[in-house]
Amino acid sequence: MKNIQNISPGIFAIITLVVISSIVLLPIDTILLKMSLSDFHSEYIGLAIKMASILIISYGFIKKMKIEPITGLSSAYDWKFKYLNMIPVYLIIIGVSGIIATDVTEIHIGNVVLLLFACLTVGFAEEFLFRGVLQSVFLKKYVHSKNGILISIVLPAIVFGLFHLINLTKNDNVSAVLTQVVFATFIGFFFGVLVLKTNKIIPVAFTHGLINFFFSILLLPGIKDIENIVPLEETGNSIAPIILTLPLLVIGLFVAKKIKKETVVKKLNESFN
Repeated sequence: MKNIQNISPGIFAIITLVVISSIVLLPIDTILLKMSLSDFHSEYIGLAIKMASILIISYGFIKKMKIEPITGLSSAYDWKFKYLNMIPVYLIIIGVSGIIATDVTEIHIGNVVLLLFACLTVGFAEEFLFRGVLQSVFLKKYVHSKNGILISIVLPAIVFGLFHLINLTKNDNVSAVLTQVVFATFIGFFFGVLVLKTNKIIPVAFTHGLINFFFSILLLPGIKDIENIVPLEETGNSIAPIILTLPLLVIGLFVAKKIKKETVVKKLNESFN
């Protein structure tokens, strides 16, 4: 584990992308389809299995590297500035507004539960990996550099955004995927700031999962979209998602300046032991 900790953060990020991309590309959904499951069930059961695997691996790294304090998993640090966790709620509200004009009478509660579980699994897996493991590795390397904390939040956020390029394997709309890369980077940056400023990662993971859920709910089988509303992430060349998430980048930059370096250094000194 010491050898892993001494790897360059850039190399670590590349290895991370390769490993998790390999997991995400596993044909689990195809196997489930052959078991006579529907497209929806195959996709989201498969997604939950893959993301649960990434979550387990990420949590294993956090425990082995002993980085609970810097990842926001240590009980030694209280949950501070809780109100900051409310800022991304506007995205959840926008997601909810997308189903106001829909007929949901034919939706099965089991499908809702599956979608919610899968989305929460995604939220926890990605937060534990990118904001937990990867951001901590960058902080260890750059915290004492000029603008080191900002750099250590930005770079994992960019890696998180680039991870979404994997969607090109199932979506030939390059513009839509590139748009997703950009707004995912904005969201990832804000979440990285939240983890350091609030001392907690679990509320961030829940928020991440709920945002995914409410922007995916129109994909539920049986939903009747009265006004032909299209989920935000499938708006093709629209820059609406970038505009909607830009405030998170701006607010994140402001809050990042308020992060106390001595507190981050203290957490790092208690980690990687």
